[in-house]
Amino acid sequence: MRSARAMARRARGAGRSKPKSSDATRSTLFDADPTLAQRPQAQSPLSSVRMGRTEPSVFAEFSELSDKFNAVNLGQGFPDYAMPDFVKEAAVEAIRADYNQYSRPAGHARLVEKLASRYSPRFGRSIDAYTEIGVVGGATNAIFSALVALVDPDDEVVCVEPYFDAPKIAADLMGATTIGVPLRADWAETAADWKLDLDELDDALTERTKLLVLNTPHNPTGKVFSREELEGIAEVVKRYPRLLVLSDEVYEGMVYDGLRHHHVGAVEGMFERTISVFSVGKTFSATGWRVGYAVGPEPLIAPLVRVHQASNFSTPTPLQIASAIAFDKAEEFGYFEDLTATLQAKRDKLCRLLRTAGLSPITPQGGYFLLADTTKIGIPTEFPLWEAPEDLPLRDRRDFAVCRQLCERAGVTAIPASAFFSFGHRHITDSLARFCFSKKDDTLNEAFRRIVHSGLNATWV
Repeated sequence: MRSARAMARRARGAGRSKPKSSDATRSTLFDADPTLAQRPQAQSPLSSVRMGRTEPSVFAEFSELSDKFNAVNLGQGFPDYAMPDFVKEAAVEAIRADYNQYSRPAGHARLVEKLASRYSPRFGRSIDAYTEIGVVGGATNAIFSALVALVDPDDEVVCVEPYFDAPKIAADLMGATTIGVPLRADWAETAADWKLDLDELDDALTERTKLLVLNTPHNPTGKVFSREELEGIAEVVKRYPRLLVLSDEVYEGMVYDGLRHHHVGAVEGMFERTISVFSVGKTFSATGWRVGYAVGPEPLIAPLVRVHQASNFSTPTPLQIASAIAFDKAEEFGYFEDLTATLQAKRDKLCRLLRTAGLSPITPQGGYFLLADTTKIGIPTEFPLWEAPEDLPLRDRRDFAVCRQLCERAGVTAIPASAFFSFGHRHITDSLARFCFSKKDDTLNEAFRRIVHSGLNATWV
């Protein structure tokens, strides 16, 4: 893919020779987002200073645009098909059984005990249901609670990018400095081609780095990190005594082509310094339930739960009970195998449709999403591909223009990939857009029909 080669050539220049003690050199080479004090205050006089550091959500922008043009929404990561009947029945059963009052803040006994039995063999250790698991209001809440509990304003948070924006937003609100270390590809036909340069990761870490944020299966590339890759990351992490890891693994049950999901916390020496985050909503196609959970050592889970307790107190009890029932039923019905087969078929379908429509998908190994190359779309922009300056506002970049055109002219919503990168690396994906394939077949077919009949094909170059 031409764009991947070009992006790699341009991006590869981030130097390795900077002295870690020099904050000025560090900022220049790693393009750390400004500290809170360096950012303008929020426009509203009623907002806090820390709110001025956050950027508007790309998802809010394109959801509004999608609604305005009645577009087929392949941008946001939610299924538009029904969740399994046995999951619905579990919720009804829990409500009728009067599980309708507060549970313990860290999670109802029935659910945490089920999770402990489920994850103990996966992590190769006996996980304590009551001290090493925290049930919270969705994976996003787990991520936010972890950042609030563990990160101080003088700390640095390193994110492997492209990244889901929740940890970045939370770090901004805490006044911490975020630094992106990008996945790179000389040639990207499948998500496996995206690689993390361990030397570059090591260069980004300092004694001030408190948290490393990982994601596997990865959103938005669809990469599934191998055991060997995670072991390599672990070796780097272990060089920094105070460094903790936040591992977003919400797509753990969506891994394709016979691959396996590997837990960062299962790597030798990593459980004690890792919070692993999971999602009932993603697992059972019930994203509106907002039931997530974190697994890790008590010294990390306890403060996370205290933040959750201060904000939500507890997660809805009937949905916790329903989640425990659903995990039992899923194993009985072979649900997880069916989920993998269904989503792999949808992935393959969307890849075929996008190729036919003139786009070039990068085949994902896992998750809900794929990135597609849009180089052939002739969108007039001020700068040629990969030549836009880094200080160009996100909403003026080429991938934003392409996605706006897809929405306005074709009636199909995708998300511009540069929104998943930090300042300094956004040029890497000026040609890429993110599409969600966790949709009905009719939805995918309609998106294809609209692109083909939109007239945008006439702008292919």
